[in-house]
Amino acid sequence: MKELLHSPLGHEHPYEQRPEERFPRHPLAEETFTIGIVTRPPQAIDKVTVYSEIDGIAQTPLSATSLGGWRPELEHGVGAEYLERLEKIEQDVWQAELTAPKFGQTLTYWLESDGIKSETFTLIGEKWQTQDTVPINHSSDTQDFPQPIGIEYLSNGQDIRRVRLRFEAQPDERFYGLGERFNALNQRGNIMDIRCYEQYKTQGEKTYMPIPFLLSSDGYGLWVNSTRWMQFDLTSSSESEWILEADVSADGLNLHWFTGDDPFDIIGQFARETGPVVLPPEWAFGLWMSGNEWNSQQRVMHEVQTSLENDIQPAVIVIEAWSDETTFYIWNDAEYDAVAGDKALSYDDFTFPSNGKWYDPKGMIDWLHEQDVKVLLWQVPVFKDAPDPHPQHDADRTYFEAQKLGIREADGSLHRLRPFWFRGGYIWDVTNPQAREWWLNKRAYLLDEMGIDGFKTDGGEHLWGERVVFADGRTGAEVWNEYPQLYSEAYYQFANSKREAITFSRAGHTGSQRAPLHWAGDENSTWDAFRASILAGLSAGISGIPFWGWDLGGFSGDIPSAELYLRSTAMATFCPVMQYHSEFNNHQTPNVDRTPWNIQMRTGDDTVIPIFREFVKVRQKLMTYIWLEAQYSAQTGQPMMRALQLIDKNASQYDYLFGRDLLVSPVVEPDAETWSTYLPDGKWRSFWTGEIFDGGQAIATTVPLEKIPVFKRYEASK
Repeated sequence: MKELLHSPLGHEHPYEQRPEERFPRHPLAEETFTIGIVTRPPQAIDKVTVYSEIDGIAQTPLSATSLGGWRPELEHGVGAEYLERLEKIEQDVWQAELTAPKFGQTLTYWLESDGIKSETFTLIGEKWQTQDTVPINHSSDTQDFPQPIGIEYLSNGQDIRRVRLRFEAQPDERFYGLGERFNALNQRGNIMDIRCYEQYKTQGEKTYMPIPFLLSSDGYGLWVNSTRWMQFDLTSSSESEWILEADVSADGLNLHWFTGDDPFDIIGQFARETGPVVLPPEWAFGLWMSGNEWNSQQRVMHEVQTSLENDIQPAVIVIEAWSDETTFYIWNDAEYDAVAGDKALSYDDFTFPSNGKWYDPKGMIDWLHEQDVKVLLWQVPVFKDAPDPHPQHDADRTYFEAQKLGIREADGSLHRLRPFWFRGGYIWDVTNPQAREWWLNKRAYLLDEMGIDGFKTDGGEHLWGERVVFADGRTGAEVWNEYPQLYSEAYYQFANSKREAITFSRAGHTGSQRAPLHWAGDENSTWDAFRASILAGLSAGISGIPFWGWDLGGFSGDIPSAELYLRSTAMATFCPVMQYHSEFNNHQTPNVDRTPWNIQMRTGDDTVIPIFREFVKVRQKLMTYIWLEAQYSAQTGQPMMRALQLIDKNASQYDYLFGRDLLVSPVVEPDAETWSTYLPDGKWRSFWTGEIFDGGQAIATTVPLEKIPVFKRYEASK
């Protein structure tokens, strides 16, 4: 059967376009644009004609140009057989150029070929206008905040889609925040968008956690109170201006300004305004351990026992590969009778075979608790599209579909996931009270009967459709940034209604401090990734996320060198969450676990375990300080990792205060024997030697692998 395809917005990938899309997706009035066309099967169609009308007046038909065959590249995590099941691979690509209509006019176009006619597509001419007709609502405790020096809005004469505000930028003004950012600390000279997205490793300017809070070195912070797409041009287009461009609703744009002399106080104002900032339990600040290949009870207990035998006391273990990977709430290898989709299973409904991967999971959790180790289980907010029969999943799907518990397309059908990860599955509609109760109650037995201590709430970044509909009436354009925050907070509230528990989340948005904790997502084991992760933590803290961690040494690819592993361990010792984790490796050899014993065995460096152990003991000795500073962060909203550059522009972008009194200077280059650290004004005492230094200068210290430059405020230590 011949197919003729054109989809103006395609899959609505935030950063990439498919060949059947419109380029650009939203052309301005009288701008030339390209229509992308796909025909299937290949070489079945010889000619494609584009017909069009402007306000009902026929235009000259155009013949599309053939670009030949095209086959999409397989994306990370997608097997060829799965991709072929969801879409036909071989196809021909065509293109034609049209001109967008004048302002307010309507262009209608369609395609015809070999008796096939596409649906019709419409485009209304829109342009930027300078008249101030969009409500810009400013709120602040004072009047001392920047005023726009220019306001424009993008309209088609009927609706306003976007607004653009220009502000004066001072010559030496620095800009920080905007969520968890891996590319730089000071974003001056960059264009940064607010769009939640999963970039698998090497994130660059993309982020799992976009937060529209901008902190300026000129003594102000701006929170754009919106969950929609927006973009900050921070003097990239003009050295004398910074520009905010934002999608808007009919209500306009709400700007909330914070001012003050102390940048950390400004951050705290924002975090409290969008909070509260929730304090995790004290045990969450111990050592975390995890490995994506730990997919059996025997393996989990072996790794914990090995840690204890090496005198390295873990506080938390995250078990990722525990479930059947279909329901995501039933233990792998468990035997049971499926129940109706509206029912929930209890622990007593399961039998665990003695030769199964999890032969006594409740006993394992009890044993871990006896070792003072808390347990988190991995979760995603996706109802998987499982190709093979699975009685419980099939019963759940029947109920899920009948009750429409997922987000929906505009026509009422359930939306299917478009990104590579779990492609074709449904996204749980967390705004639907019925869906929320149903989804979470399926997992209640894990807390009520097994006693787990929380969830690793992964994912949440995979909503691409602007026009999908949520139960609360909002569209994807309004929720795509906020979804991971809503999802993780739902888990957090559910778990804490039953016991003291935490969530550990990758993605987020404004208000994510209401459901701690967070980690920096997927990264390689490289020095570049180490540096990027530090920047991510500091910018997250600036953006109101005080309780943050990362996969020390990286989690993907080949293992880090012993030097990189220990340098990152040193930094993680002085970080809100100290944890290691490793990616799934298909159980191939050599082992890629990031445990200190595996790194020592693989590298042949016998100092790894002793140095790692000593850093863990340093952290344990600091626990009183860490706990006090965590309480202070929760009370004030100020970050635990305080970027030093906010208070002294001479400082490195990687240096920070851990709490209010410990200055930490991570060693972020290989083969370093000495390290230069700029000390702000005041007096500082070496954490290791007690030597006292005057601030306002850079000092060099020797940095063996068992040491990291750390200084304590001298006044605070008297």
